[in-house]
Amino acid sequence: EALHFVDGIGDRGGAVLAKGAGDIAMKDVSFTGCEASEWGGGMAVWGSGDVSLERASFSECTAGTYGGGMYMRNSGDVSLEGASFSECTAGSEGGGMYVFENGDVSLDGASFSECTAGTYGGGMYMRNSGDVSLEG
Repeated sequence: EALHFVDGIGDRGGAVLAKGAGDIAMKDVSFTGCEASEWGGGMAVWGSGDVSLERASFSECTAGTYGGGMYMRNSGDVSLEGASFSECTAGSEGGGMYVFENGDVSLDGASFSECTAGTYGGGMYMRNSGDVSLEG
């Protein structure tokens, strides 16, 4: 069974906000039409453990500033397998996803389609994190 978040609205994390949480693991989850006035249109993770998403999709999610689809800051390692970001928008940085001050970042089989940002990283914005691995 899949978990679906549709049309979630919030200041931070339109559908999900994880702040100060332990490790986060999600499989077969989708975020559609979610919106955050600040950051993390679909999902925001801040000050938490490792983040692992398998077959997650972010579609038509928006954020006023950072991470139209997903926002991750000051957390552990980030691993996305088979994730897709389509038509996600951020007012400033990271239309699809925003990664800042995290551990190692690994994307395997991820796709970014028609994502836009006001300044940097229409698909993805990464800064001050560990090693980065991108595989098709």
